[in-house]
Amino acid sequence: MSSVRPMHLLWNWIPSVAVLSTLGGIAWLGHHYEWKLPKFSQLTASLTDAEPTWCDSHGVPEEDCIACQPDLIEGSPELTFCEEHGVKGCVLCHPELAQTKEPVQPTPSDFRRASRALALIARKENLSASTSPGTRIQFASIESVTKAGVDVELVERHPIIERVMAAGEVRYDATRTAVVSPPSDGIVQKVLVEVGEWIEAGNVLAIIDSQEVGRLKSELTTVFKQQRLHQQTVDRLQGARDSIPLRRLLDTQNELQAASAKLEAVMGSLGNLGILVNEQTLSPLEDAELADTIDRLGHDAIPANAMRGIANQRNLVAIVAPLSGRVVSRELTMGQVVARGSECFRIVDTRRMWLDLRVASEDAALIALGQEVGYMSDGSVQPREGQVTWISSDVDPQTRTVRVRAELPNEDGMLRNESFGKGSIVLRDEADAIVIPEESLHWDGTGHLVFVRDARYFEKDRPKFFIARSVRLGAKQDGYVEILSGVLPGEVVVTRGGDVLRAQLLKSHLGAGCTCGH
Repeated sequence: MSSVRPMHLLWNWIPSVAVLSTLGGIAWLGHHYEWKLPKFSQLTASLTDAEPTWCDSHGVPEEDCIACQPDLIEGSPELTFCEEHGVKGCVLCHPELAQTKEPVQPTPSDFRRASRALALIARKENLSASTSPGTRIQFASIESVTKAGVDVELVERHPIIERVMAAGEVRYDATRTAVVSPPSDGIVQKVLVEVGEWIEAGNVLAIIDSQEVGRLKSELTTVFKQQRLHQQTVDRLQGARDSIPLRRLLDTQNELQAASAKLEAVMGSLGNLGILVNEQTLSPLEDAELADTIDRLGHDAIPANAMRGIANQRNLVAIVAPLSGRVVSRELTMGQVVARGSECFRIVDTRRMWLDLRVASEDAALIALGQEVGYMSDGSVQPREGQVTWISSDVDPQTRTVRVRAELPNEDGMLRNESFGKGSIVLRDEADAIVIPEESLHWDGTGHLVFVRDARYFEKDRPKFFIARSVRLGAKQDGYVEILSGVLPGEVVVTRGGDVLRAQLLKSHLGAGCTCGH
């Protein structure tokens, strides 16, 4: 029994020793081979001898990988950073970099457009040290491009407008607005217009019975007769000046001058009430006709049918429209006592309106007089166009915005006072801008990129790849973005599916490196 027990204990240790020995062997092999797992293609080499060996880092067969075997294709051109346009590999300055079937040249207007855009606004910059531009992203075949969901679009020219957007409010043009008051105190006899009516300058709006008018007319009649009497006396004394004292003639002449001065004063007072007096017309009239004519002064401006039913027409004075426009308010009623200077009507020429825009203070420096303005009122589908006429020098302390005013035509009267909408101020209007879809843009942390298709993409047996291209952006509009530099018309850029290329690009620049062994 004593000899059996030690043998039993030794036998129990054998499995543990075997396991430890196996693990130690695996550890030694791992260390010896730098802990690298064999590739799946190596493990299954005997089963897939007919299949090509794949480059796991670049997703293409090893024998076709242009990143691992640069001799398979012409080398990438050396790219330099363009200080003028802010891109690495500037196709404006080096059009030979463009991936087009036929050589293409930028136009002089492309350079001018880029200069205008860069001088107008500080554009987001690309880092000169970026290593992404020029990187080639390869696919195994055209079919693999399709399966990856990659779609492309041609770089074209389209009109594009760069704008500053702002909230807007339509108001009456203050220079075409009139607050109408009665020329004198009085009692309202008739009101001839209603709110909303369009009237012309000189139209009678209302008729007032004014004691002041009656008093001035009576005084005019009296003074006119006195002046006429003094004139007759002077004429008679001058004919007999040799037989009368000179002093009497001088006194009479002084009285004539005083009467003439008073006559001028009374006519001026009536003129201030809108009642004009023609002295030459009154002079030949006899006393009875003179008094009747003076009583009817000012009646020629009032429509005859408007005076019907008014008993005392001698004291009437008209409230007259000073400009053509629409009556937007009326504060008068029949029999109301009104005072000179009180607001009776408000008239606005609504054929032109003011648009007040609230522009962010940081954009205010971009605004200049004469710039075109577009406006769309809330709930409307009809755009309006005008021009900037005034820029405030103040910044609103609450909203930090600057008031900018434009004038809008409103012949149809559809613009309403104190209505709101969206306005835009045109900074640049480019008729032939180079544009690409917004979905083509990518940001790699150092700048904006697009992926341009190789110009010889469809040649048989040629590797299928796209090239990362640095671009400088301009204005954005309707899903498209203006390219100031980076691509030229005729090139083809990736639109849908660009994230696949971007992921491969980032992988190659974030330390994943090439593990294909080349």
